[in-house]
Formats: sequence, structure tokens, C-alpha cells
Amino acid sequence: MNGTMLAVVKEKPEPGVAVKQVPIPSPEEGELLIKVKAASICGTDIGIYDWTPWAESHINPPIVIGHEVLGEVVEINGESETVNVGDLVSSETHIFCGKCFQCQNNRRHICENMQLFGIGRNGGFAEYATVPIRTSWKNDPEIKQDWMSVQEPFGNAVHAVTKASVVGKKVVIFGLGPTGLAACAVAKAKDASEVIGIDPVEYRRKLGMAMGCDKVFEALPAEYDNTCDVVIDMSGFPPAIARAFDAVRIGGVLMAFGIPKTPIAIDWGKYMINKELTILSVFGRHIWETWEETTKLLKSGKINLDPIITHRFPLSQFEEAMAVMKSGQSGKIVLTP
Repeated sequence: MNGTMLAVVKEKPEPGVAVKQVPIPSPEEGELLIKVKAASICGTDIGIYDWTPWAESHINPPIVIGHEVLGEVVEINGESETVNVGDLVSSETHIFCGKCFQCQNNRRHICENMQLFGIGRNGGFAEYATVPIRTSWKNDPEIKQDWMSVQEPFGNAVHAVTKASVVGKKVVIFGLGPTGLAACAVAKAKDASEVIGIDPVEYRRKLGMAMGCDKVFEALPAEYDNTCDVVIDMSGFPPAIARAFDAVRIGGVLMAFGIPKTPIAIDWGKYMINKELTILSVFGRHIWETWEETTKLLKSGKINLDPIITHRFPLSQFEEAMAVMKSGQSGKIVLTP
């Protein structure tokens, strides 16, 4: 396909982006060309925009950013047994090699040779994008398109909560950003006995109640120390992580998802030995088991993602959308070309 398209481009190794016309990409062998229907902003995109140390070590400008995307297949270069022209697909961010030790042992989401969509290669904040056939998920048409567009971050929550085994458990979730909010909904859907959300921002605490929290707090009261079966940190904020170690009961489970900006220290003897904790972590979504579970949950009627999607902007207003995202006064922000 010839012509140009609007895209959000990280042009230089410095803060900011450019919203500009670029050539429409052509799919290489084994790739799809999709017409983007919707894409959502992630916390990772904020780091790329601000040019954090993490972004410096992962991004090689110029590059089209954005990795949470829904699109219609308009061209296929090669054989495809899973998707056809006209299908609505979401892209799995973790582009796996299929050959390394992890891929050979059904852990493709932590592929040793991973390339990240919208980070290590051009992404989806554009009118068109190319994605590998092998990392394209054909969406169930019974699911709302808005929900399809946020399946990738929702899948993070599904993976974390499922791996933590929350049935009948008291669960505390630190950090009520979009993925933390989704984790609240998933925990309730998976029959946690109580779900408690923690976030310093009142706006997000209100969203937490809308997403199924039984209680929300600005900070976890001391009375909850050593009483919580499962504690999930979605914040990556060192003081919250410290409180998570205090909150989890002896023999409990601590699930790590949020990434701190700097290294943190813990009291190894006090928490790891004396409390005999189970420490778990997740990086992305288990491919394709998490996607299958995500579809099942979204079709079950047990989860409503509408409260999480709080704002919509045209792609041309990316700067305004990013300002709202950085304000903390939003849930998920969806961009439409």
C-alpha cells in the first residue's frame, strides 16, 4: 500500500514525540498490515515520552511508538492459518523467536531473544501498523471493540491474579492505575473473599470501587499488617512495595508486577526467611494461555471494563492525551486514528 499516514514518532533521544506524516509500512514475509482501529496509552509510553533511563536503554529513535493496539487486517504477506483479511486482531507485545530454551518450554512471553512491539520495532500509534502473524490474536467478535483495544494490559492483570491463586483469599492491590484496576476486577471474578485497593489518588480510588474493590485506602492501615493472604504490587513504588511486605501474612503470597525506577532493598531475614513468603512475578502475558483466559473472562459477564476506559482522543491530539495520562486523573486512554 502506497501513501503516508499519521503516526506518533519518537524522533530523537530526548523528551517528547512528534505527531507527523510517515510512509505507510509494507508487511515483510510472515507479517500482517493492519488498519489501526484503536490504541491505548501505557505507563511504558510515558517513560518513552519522558525519556527515562529505561527508555534510553530500550529505544533506538526514530521509531513509531505504542504497543496496545486493535486493528483490522488489510494485507497478509505469507501463509496464515490463524487470521484472514478483515479480521480484528490485537498484537501480543512480546515478539518471540520460537527457538530459544524459553520458547521451547512454553514460556514464549519471556523469550530470550524477545523483540518488543512499539519499543524495539515500530508500533501502533499510527493509522497503519505491521505485526507478525505469529503474535497476532484474532479477537472474538462477541467482545466490545473498546475492550479488544485494552486486552494487552488487561491480560497482564489476568496473568498476575491467576498465577497468585486468589480463590477465597484476602487480596490487597497496591497501585490503581489501569492494570491495577483490572486486577481488582479479575480478583473479584476469580472469587477472592475480599479485595482491597491502595492508591494515593482519590480519582483512582473511586475507579477502584467501580471495578469491584470491597475497600480502598490512600495508604494501607497498620491494622492490616500480617493479615493479607495475597498482596499484588502494581505500582512499582518503593514505599508501596515496603508496605506490601508488611501486609502479607506469614506464609502468604506476594506478586510483583510494577517496576521500580531504581533498585530497592528488602530485609531478607525478616521477610524472606522469617515470613516464609512465596514471591512471584509476571512479565506480560503467558502466550497464548492468558489470551484464552482473557477472552473467557470478558465473555463471562463477570467483568465490565467500561469504567477503566475514561478518555478517548483522536490520534492527532496525542499531546493532549498524554497530558491527561500524566495527570493521574484518568484510567485507560484510547486513541483513534
